[in-house]
Amino acid sequence: MEFNLIEKQWIPVKRKDGTLDMIAPHEVTERFSENPVVSLNAPRPDFNGALIQFLIGLVQTVAAPQNASEWQRKLKQPPTPDELLAAFMSVRHAFELVCSKKRFLQSFEELTGADLLPIERLLIDAPKQNALDLNKDHFVKRGVVKSMCPSCCATALFAAQTNSPAGGPGFRTSLRGGGPLTTLVAGDGIFTTLWHLIWLNVLENNKFLNLCNSRLRRPSQQFPWRAVLKSSVSE
Repeated sequence: MEFNLIEKQWIPVKRKDGTLDMIAPHEVTERFSENPVVSLNAPRPDFNGALIQFLIGLVQTVAAPQNASEWQRKLKQPPTPDELLAAFMSVRHAFELVCSKKRFLQSFEELTGADLLPIERLLIDAPKQNALDLNKDHFVKRGVVKSMCPSCCATALFAAQTNSPAGGPGFRTSLRGGGPLTTLVAGDGIFTTLWHLIWLNVLENNKFLNLCNSRLRRPSQQFPWRAVLKSSVSE
C-alpha cells in the first residue's frame, strides 16, 4: 500500500453549496469561481486545527509569494490546482505516509512487540498509560477508537507530532512544544474560502526566511522526519 499526502485525496472539506468532499492539497483552489472549498470538515476539532497548519506550512514552504504584490494578487486570484500541484510535487518524497523507509513523521526504527500500542494513542485526548494502569480513564474511555482510515491516521499523526504534550516515558512533546497556542488570521467576510484562510497566514518568502535559521537548509532540517530521530537536543 502506498499513501502519499501530496497526491491522495485525503483532506475532508466542505464547499460553498454545502457539498462534502475529499481533496488532495493542490485541489484547495479547485472550482474556485463557482463552488469553492470554504472550510475543513474533519470529524474532530483538533483534526481541523492540524489540517490548517499542515496546509499553511506546505504552501509557505514551496509556494510562498516573493513580494507583496504577488501576495495581494494571489489573495484575489489564487493559483490553479495544476500550479499548486507542480509546486507541491517538489517535496512529494517527504510526504509518504506508507512506504519502506523515511515515512512521514515516523521514526526509522522498526517496531517490536513491546512498542506496539493501540491506534487511539495517537489522539491527544486519549487516556495515557498512567491513567490506564490506575483505572482513571473516567471521562475519555479506553478502547473507543479501535481503527482509523488512512486520512484520519495521517491527520492524527500530524496533530500529535505538532500539538501534543508529553505522554509519559517515550512520548516527547511535539515539534512546537507542549500544547502550543495557535493563532490564525481570518478573512473579514469577503475572503472566506479555505484558500483565503491559508494565504492570509502565509508570509512573503524573504520575510519568512529572515525569521528562520539560515544555516538549516538541508532537506533533513527542513523535514526533520527525513533524518534519524534524536531523543534530545544534545545528540
